[in-house]
Amino acid sequence: MDSFAWTALGIGLICAAITIGLIAFSLRGRKADTRAENRPYLSMLFQGETLIDADDRIWSLFPIPPTAPVWSDLRLALLPMIPDLPKALRPGEHSSDLSEMEITIATQGDRTHVTVYPSGQAGDDWFTTRQCKSLGGHLQSAMMLAPDPIWAVTDESDLLWGNEAFNRYAHAHGGGSAFRDLVTAEVAKHDPQRPKRLDLKAPGLGSGENRWLEVTTQKTTGGQVYFATGVDAVVRAEAAQQNFVQTLSKTFANLTTGLAIFDRDRRLVLFNPALVDLSRVPIDFLSSRPALFEFFDKLRDCRVMPEPKSYDDWRERMALLVAAACDDRFRETWSLANGQTFDVTGQPYPDGAIAFLFNDITAEVSLTRGFRTELDTLQSVIDTFDDAVAVFDSQGTLTVCNTTYADLWSVEPEACILETTIVEATQSWKSAFHPSPVWPELRDFVTNSQERVSWDSELRSKDGREVICRIDPICHGATLIRFCHNSKNRDAHPEPDGLKIVSA
Repeated sequence: MDSFAWTALGIGLICAAITIGLIAFSLRGRKADTRAENRPYLSMLFQGETLIDADDRIWSLFPIPPTAPVWSDLRLALLPMIPDLPKALRPGEHSSDLSEMEITIATQGDRTHVTVYPSGQAGDDWFTTRQCKSLGGHLQSAMMLAPDPIWAVTDESDLLWGNEAFNRYAHAHGGGSAFRDLVTAEVAKHDPQRPKRLDLKAPGLGSGENRWLEVTTQKTTGGQVYFATGVDAVVRAEAAQQNFVQTLSKTFANLTTGLAIFDRDRRLVLFNPALVDLSRVPIDFLSSRPALFEFFDKLRDCRVMPEPKSYDDWRERMALLVAAACDDRFRETWSLANGQTFDVTGQPYPDGAIAFLFNDITAEVSLTRGFRTELDTLQSVIDTFDDAVAVFDSQGTLTVCNTTYADLWSVEPEACILETTIVEATQSWKSAFHPSPVWPELRDFVTNSQERVSWDSELRSKDGREVICRIDPICHGATLIRFCHNSKNRDAHPEPDGLKIVSA
């Protein structure tokens, strides 16, 4: 074979090799493309640790997508479907028999591409199937382990299934069908869209189970699902509240104080019988929940509050009254034309409510006025005495003195009462008389609680005249002390101007 033939053969072999290489490269590319095209997969693109692009199925895993989800967020969301995802984004291929997945992590620059392929044969909905299977498993565990009964029935009321709590209640009520029929019959008596409270009294009910159940129903395709919630604590709380309200109602009913409570909208929400008796306002008016100003208008009409000089001034006064009651600083005494006297107090309550209390203090006012009249009469009587008169209580405090005493010792009765003691008084008296041993004895007599008798002592003032100090025990341990003229001295030396004590 000549050189030309050899040259042609070599060129042919080279061309054949190139052709084979191209065909092999093409087949390998087609194989990869076929893998990518024919096998379903999930694709995620990260920049650093932050997810920047992914399939829609990935984004749907987040009920509220994070602002910038990172690999740890995504891994946590994917673990129920793909339990062996790597903790870090490291390039390479990962696979596991646990998840039956192939995971490829490829990095180029600061970007990482994560691809997840299912092993073996899988349809396009493989991820959705796994997601539903995982979710179904969790839901089944949650439903079966729920502490309250849950069960489902068909449209014909045939029992489909019930959780463990349902089985416990069913066992105490003669079986699942009997318990289902009991609940269905009770629920049917009322609006099925509203919760129904049931009182279960089965003797076989465990001590840890609720006696009261609140049952709600939800319509489903081909049946209904029943949800029962234990409400024993709620029932006990409501019973306690009802008993408390009844106790308060009985207490309010027996109060002699009139009570009117207005809510935050200034509507009368609570009143007691004493308010009706004191105000003489018709009970049907009070029961109609009048507004606060309507209530006081009615009091004015019934002459249960002082008549205002003008209506405009009265309205302004009522506005100030409400403002003061809101600040817990309202208290007034109403003197009515019929002689009654009311003590009215306004107090704020939680949630913007206001309470007004009406007390009839007519008896107390009358008693106080009578007592004041008696005191004034007593004071007038002792003021007519020529003798200087002072009364000390059992503690040795000056309680009463007449004008003669006040003039004699240059004191103000209003200022010295309840401030002057027997010790201070005897110090003042001693300075106006010659020395006498009577003062310590007098102090002991005033504060002595044992049996006492009247006595007197002659004193000589520094101007030479004789004075009789008369000491008499009176009621409640008090002592009456009088400084009077010596009758003998008065006859011998008439003094038209009375006794004059010269201070030392």
